[in-house]
Amino acid sequence: MRVIEDKIKTFTRVEKAFYGSIVISGLILAIGIVFMQTKLLQVQSDMAATNQEISVKLLEIEDAKQAVNDLARKARLLEIAEKEGLTFNNNNIGVAE
Repeated sequence: MRVIEDKIKTFTRVEKAFYGSIVISGLILAIGIVFMQTKLLQVQSDMAATNQEISVKLLEIEDAKQAVNDLARKARLLEIAEKEGLTFNNNNIGVAE
């Protein structure tokens, strides 16, 4: 410890300022890196949550498409038409997408 103190005492003001600025720059860089890593993890977490929401919505869309297909199947339409005393005319059916 004594040797380091003696060595520091022999530094000029310019050398002390130079080494001090290096230490301060190192601290600022370390704090900046920690801050950026924290932000990166937050963004990744938000992105994962968004991807999960997208997956849920895609599943809901697929379920809705399946429900539409089930409701529009020909046998069901024929059954409803016969129940109401109507005839089934395939030319009157339109598909909306």
